[in-house]
Amino acid sequence: MPYIEGDDLHPQSNIKKMSSGVPLNDHDREPWLELIRKRAEELAFEHQSKDEDGTLEKGEVKGVVAGCSALKKYYREILRGQLKPATESTTIPENIAPPSPATLPTYFVFINGPREVLYDRMNKRPGHFFKSSMLDSQLATLEDPTGEEGVIVVSLESTTEEQISLAKLELGKINSA
Repeated sequence: MPYIEGDDLHPQSNIKKMSSGVPLNDHDREPWLELIRKRAEELAFEHQSKDEDGTLEKGEVKGVVAGCSALKKYYREILRGQLKPATESTTIPENIAPPSPATLPTYFVFINGPREVLYDRMNKRPGHFFKSSMLDSQLATLEDPTGEEGVIVVSLESTTEEQISLAKLELGKINSA
């Protein structure tokens, strides 16, 4: 499946802000999350099976994998194509039009782990614009998705292979239900 690295889609203003050690807010994240959703839909469409004359078959879309921080349920709803503010004080910019969730069903793999391991891994990313000093702000923003529909939880301390294996197993269960 095609892969989208969410960090690659941040606008320069977000990168500048994070490079300065300033955490993003909802206003910064909303257009970025919507861009990830739209790009996922584009890639899924581009990678559908085509018949011999080049027209799209009516078969199912294989899917897309995107890596990004979806800290709040509200953010995950943007990525699902369902824009519903988490609080009444949250305003959605009018330029964000939600795509149909039926176009590309969305599932999340939440890699859960202790702060110390996260911090250590972040410090091993030299030159990345997101500073490890902002980890606590992200953890304070995090709305744990454990138990949320369409969310699979894997341990940060498991190997990558174990995480992928569990994610595939659980996604298979969701898709066969």
